[in-house]
Amino acid sequence: MKHLSQRALVAGAIELKGDEDEPIAVVTKALADLTKTVDDRIKAIEDKAPTDTKALADRLDKIEAKADRPKTAADPKEAQAVEMKALAAVLRTGTMAGVEDAGGTIEAKSAASSDNDAAGGYFVLPTVDLTIRTLMTDLSVLRSLAEVVTISTDKYERFYSKGKRGAQWVAERDARPQDTARPELIKHSYPVSELYAAPVATRHLLDDAATDIASWLIQNATHDFDETEGEAFYRGDGVEGKPRGLLDYGTAVEKDFVRAWGKHQYIPAGHATAPTDANLTGSLIKLVAALRKPYKANARWLMNSNTAVRLRSIVDGVGRYLWAPTGNLIEGVEHPLLGYAVEIDENMPDIGKDEHPIAFGDFRQGYVIVDRQGVRINRDELTQKGRVVFDVYKRVGGGAGDFNAIKFLKIVTS
Repeated sequence: MKHLSQRALVAGAIELKGDEDEPIAVVTKALADLTKTVDDRIKAIEDKAPTDTKALADRLDKIEAKADRPKTAADPKEAQAVEMKALAAVLRTGTMAGVEDAGGTIEAKSAASSDNDAAGGYFVLPTVDLTIRTLMTDLSVLRSLAEVVTISTDKYERFYSKGKRGAQWVAERDARPQDTARPELIKHSYPVSELYAAPVATRHLLDDAATDIASWLIQNATHDFDETEGEAFYRGDGVEGKPRGLLDYGTAVEKDFVRAWGKHQYIPAGHATAPTDANLTGSLIKLVAALRKPYKANARWLMNSNTAVRLRSIVDGVGRYLWAPTGNLIEGVEHPLLGYAVEIDENMPDIGKDEHPIAFGDFRQGYVIVDRQGVRINRDELTQKGRVVFDVYKRVGGGAGDFNAIKFLKIVTS
């Protein structure tokens, strides 16, 4: 029964000749025969169509080469040359298109990006601030300190009375003098001269610009006026109606009512070029004392920032600063120097030989600024075809007033 069941299991698969045949040997021989049959058939196919098989193999090789990354050249120098060419192409265009090595074109695959215009950078737009920022410059503070007069003619005149003492003591029966000393009148004239600017813009720019170009040009011109007149209020020569500057009149060491009219009094700093802390401290105290009482109520110091730093560094023998905060500290308010407010104006000169770096006094009494109806603006679209000229002008003048109202520190020995 056992031999009968084994024959039934393999029936239809492997035929056994008899009970004496070994099953393993029979299976091994059958597999060998099958393998040989398959090999023979494959060889027959290859012999029959060798050309088709080679073409298929070449096609598979090309597909694999395309899928792989670029291969380097066998020669190291050739490989280096290819790499340098690829790098140059990337730096120039952002891609390696057109660069070839021994195996074909080197391709750089990249995503859309903002750092390359053609790859999408054109659509990344900047945020444009349509306001035009004017760079801040230092404008003269003398206009805020001096007396400003607006006139409707081309000249302003005023008179100063130079008093002389003529009163006398007399007894009851004494003869009275028929004539006593009387004051003298001094006339000051302040003509006005024109400041002019003519910025030009094309009509297309004015029509198409996203910001107000006209207002910007006019604002720039008026700002230029402020800077130009500020310099003239200190150093103008008064020629052809221009303002005569505060520093142009000259100074003398004599006190009020002794020196000639037309010059300011100066206090020597005690050193010809570089006064010491002691020199400056002593001369500042004398400068305050030289200004007479009628002018002290509205008195100010006037100097530039370099001079202010120099004075800020002065200390006495126990480390106390000459110019130190006193009382309540108020943000944005300059602390007084020897009890008087300090104004900073960069038009004042630095400390140096024969210079007048510090002024002290009542500037409203000591200097006059004359305006002729402010700034005028005419828009001219006819003179230059296709262009618009902004004719901007201002007439202004200025000069000294009371020569006793302002004193100067001068860098000299005496």
